[in-house]
Amino acid sequence: MSKIIRLILTASMVLLSSLAHSQTETPVQPEAPLQAEAPLTGANQFAGPYLGFKLGVNNSDASGVMNNASHNTVFPGFTAGYNFAVDRFVLGAEVFADLHHGSTTYKDGGIDAKFGMPFNKFMPYARVGVTTDWPSARLHWGLGVEYKFARHVSAVGEWTTDTSNLDGTKRTNNSFTIGLQYHFK
Repeated sequence: MSKIIRLILTASMVLLSSLAHSQTETPVQPEAPLQAEAPLTGANQFAGPYLGFKLGVNNSDASGVMNNASHNTVFPGFTAGYNFAVDRFVLGAEVFADLHHGSTTYKDGGIDAKFGMPFNKFMPYARVGVTTDWPSARLHWGLGVEYKFARHVSAVGEWTTDTSNLDGTKRTNNSFTIGLQYHFK
């Protein structure tokens, strides 16, 4: 595992543990709220539209007609989606753009279905969908965890992967990302 991947994974763990610790403190109550909003809990706290920004490391390689040894590329990315609360689960759809120009597949964009199960303010989830950028459309999937540390903001740590086999060249991508999402609801 490269130093960059270890750094991102360590930063994710530190971020999530410090956010979890900050949630254990007693919140200061306002003196006289005009109208208190009911706190969202369970699947409802992740429901609704959101936008996100992420930073990650992509590990990619290519073999066959075109050979490119395994290498890492640091990249920014963007997400936008909508989640639905279904009983105690979250079902959603998300579009994404991963701008890893140094990857064997250049940049990726696509759409994924998302399935999560919240536990307090944490939501582990799985995703599966389609990457639609060069060199071809292909299956895209991954695992992640989201932590809702404020009513409208969450932190996300994620791993995604996809494989392309086109014109005698097999390309493999593995991306490790951390990010923030703003929830509009």
